[in-house]
Amino acid sequence: MTILAFAGPSLSAADRESFPGIEWRPPAEAGDLLRLAAGGISALCLIDGYFDHRPAVRHKELLLLLAKGVPILGASSIGALRAAEMAPFGMIGIGAIFAAYARGALAGDDEVALIHAGPERDWRPLSVPLADVRATLVAARRAKAIDGQEARALLRAAAAIHYVDRGWRPICEALPAGARRTAFLAWLETGAVSQKRADALACVAAAIGGGREWPARPAFVHTCFVDALARECGVDPASIRL
Repeated sequence: MTILAFAGPSLSAADRESFPGIEWRPPAEAGDLLRLAAGGISALCLIDGYFDHRPAVRHKELLLLLAKGVPILGASSIGALRAAEMAPFGMIGIGAIFAAYARGALAGDDEVALIHAGPERDWRPLSVPLADVRATLVAARRAKAIDGQEARALLRAAAAIHYVDRGWRPICEALPAGARRTAFLAWLETGAVSQKRADALACVAAAIGGGREWPARPAFVHTCFVDALARECGVDPASIRL
């Protein structure tokens, strides 16, 4: 069984190397999944993808693959968002971030948004996603590194910073300067939590583990939008018809 995964900043090179049976692709953008519909794929993990300066993966692409019987799991980033939106059509969501979107506890795209380096630097994250801030603050409270009032102040500060600029040092300006802020910054060096990474690892493990019964194939209506996207991607629209 060929398992293909779109991942970038959510998983390091070492993380990806620990799953040698996976065919890895860079973060997904519009059209990438449509190309798979033309070429065939047995299973897919959607983890990372673009949404800002490149067009995001379209729901219709996912629906087409699902209608063709391709199992799709989503987690961590754009995968969690799309899984929450496409769950009624058979996409499988994995992890805490997906669950929070699915029940409405999270809503904004900026919960998982971040900036990152390119492939030459292994997609290294350059900002901190809000979902990871939330998970870290929960861990910090459990470790008594901060109290409840401080956690709320830090979360408000993080939410007010644009995702491009969000980092722990500007977030921690919400704490009074001095020993308390210094101590929390020191705790972050080993205590910071990446919920996106945890969910991404769980997604790949779930795909490899198998043993689940996949939902029935959804219906698919072929539209002129699908044909237009196919032509933009260099795909013959006739080759992706059911």
